[in-house]
Amino acid sequence: MKEKIKKEVTPMQKKSVLTTFILLFPSMVIAALTTLETSIANSSLAIALFFYQAIILKSFIDDHYALS
Repeated sequence: MKEKIKKEVTPMQKKSVLTTFILLFPSMVIAALTTLETSIANSSLAIALFFYQAIILKSFIDDHYALS
């Protein structure tokens, strides 16, 4: 059986995850609420914009906290 190697999480990584959650949670809620509408086009657009924002925000946070 393979032994799992545990990687220590640095305080900067913890801070970046918290920042990501705080900034993306409202967008996720808005995207989820728009999917309740019956229009497939609106739902698809909301979900696509959420993922676009998540990618842009992840890039910004990695640059800001210099995690790369």
